[in-house]
Amino acid sequence: MTAGDQTDTLPLANVLIVDDQDAKRLALAAALEGLGQNVVLASSGREALRLLLGQEFAVILLDVRMPGMDGFETAALIRSRPQTETTPIIFVTAHDRAEADMLGGYSLGAVDFIFSPVQAEVLRAKVGVFVDLHLKTLTVQAHERRLRELEARAAQAAQDRLRREGERERRAAQREMRKLSSAVEQAADPIFITDRAGRFEYVNPAFEAMTGYARAEVLGQHVSLLWPDDEVVARMEAVWVGLLQGEPYRGEVRHRRRDGSFYHKEKTLTPIRDERGRITHVVSTGRDISDRKRIEAQLVALNASLEVRVQERTAQLEDVNTELEAFAHSISHDLRTPLRHVASFADLLRRDVETHGLPPAVVRRVGIIQDSARRMDHLISGLLEFARTGRQNLRFQPVPLAAVVDEVVGQLAHEEGGRPVDWVVGELPVVHGDLTALRQVVTNLLSNALKYSRPRERIRIEVWGETRGGEQVVHVRDNGVGFNMAYQDKLFGVFQRLHSPDAFEGSGIGLSNVKRIVARHGGRVWAEGREGEGATFSFSLPCPPGGGEAGAAVPEAERVG
Repeated sequence: MTAGDQTDTLPLANVLIVDDQDAKRLALAAALEGLGQNVVLASSGREALRLLLGQEFAVILLDVRMPGMDGFETAALIRSRPQTETTPIIFVTAHDRAEADMLGGYSLGAVDFIFSPVQAEVLRAKVGVFVDLHLKTLTVQAHERRLRELEARAAQAAQDRLRREGERERRAAQREMRKLSSAVEQAADPIFITDRAGRFEYVNPAFEAMTGYARAEVLGQHVSLLWPDDEVVARMEAVWVGLLQGEPYRGEVRHRRRDGSFYHKEKTLTPIRDERGRITHVVSTGRDISDRKRIEAQLVALNASLEVRVQERTAQLEDVNTELEAFAHSISHDLRTPLRHVASFADLLRRDVETHGLPPAVVRRVGIIQDSARRMDHLISGLLEFARTGRQNLRFQPVPLAAVVDEVVGQLAHEEGGRPVDWVVGELPVVHGDLTALRQVVTNLLSNALKYSRPRERIRIEVWGETRGGEQVVHVRDNGVGFNMAYQDKLFGVFQRLHSPDAFEGSGIGLSNVKRIVARHGGRVWAEGREGEGATFSFSLPCPPGGGEAGAAVPEAERVG
């Protein structure tokens, strides 16, 4: 890049010509006009030094021989100033003094020499080199200044951005702090903060309301102010040791209010660390559980009272059971003995009547006595069976109802003496219960259906099961005489009958036993029917917990006997 290339972007370079002779100064200036730079003239060394104080020069053309202060003296002063110690100096001297002057000039830091008479082309070439160097230096300095300005602007922009971000974060933090502070202040549960030594530094209004202490009363006080006795003191001191080791605490603590009353608190103590990880504070949060503790104490007392009452009631029930056992024994032995006598003598009397040929009315009366005795015996047997049903222990296990129904159907078919009965058996579940008791339920329901269907020319009895609403339900439907739904509440009562004993045999105990057994299994019984159109008796048992084998359905099968 030449000096002329810099005129559009950089200021003109200053070239200083120092010579005491006007003609030589002007000649040198004329020779440098072609460079297009700013040429400054000085007639003495002192004037040159004055000019150097106010301007920066690309190169100095300095005459060696000048009166008063020669070029060497001037060069020495120029080099002594930090501002000009690197400014290039070209000495102008005569040929005859070249060797002596060059020795002294180079020792003073001269960069070159020009000999008189001066050749314009040589002068311009030498000065042009230093002008170009100066302009390039200015360019580099300008670039450096620009770079520093850009760096400064970028740094300022980054600083401004960081300041804005910091301000936003500070405002956000302030908002969060205000929100947290408001939440803590308005919290319904008591909150307090202590230093690591356990001295109160903050309490919220809920703390004041619960403890009765005003904020000003507790700030600076130790938290043991709330500990009611030595036991709590020892316990909380151990807790505090753990807190200072970074271990949070959660538990129930009994505290003391300002008025001396006590309250129970479910609380959490959490150690707070600073940016260096050092535990500096402890924050306590919790809630009043005094009502719950009071209720728990009442429940404990109530349970103790109930335990006593249960024991008393158990003793009473044992007495009642003992009395029932005695009553059953009395029925079995004391009542049946005279009944057997009545039946035996009635049989003897009937034989005498048949032997002596007494009137038919007497025969009929003797038959009534015999039937009544048999019916009384059946009633006693049913009553004993009903009592045993309520006392027997149940052994729960998976019970396949399909197999039970098959067994009972076979027994009943044998008892019917070959009379055709259509047994229609659908899918039946495997239930969870006592095998013996459930066999009795199935037997009573199927025999009941068979008994009340005997007036039909063709008997049809259906049995099937289903699972619904967490229950396993079994249905038994017959095409018998049915019943009036208005009296369905009497079906499962003890000794309750909807038909006369002359029409259908039985003691009225069977369905009562069904209801009692199913109830002991946690189930229920019900019936639906219409007079002359048959009836459907149903019972349900709870589904076994977890499913498993109990509850599996048996494939459907239809049997016609």
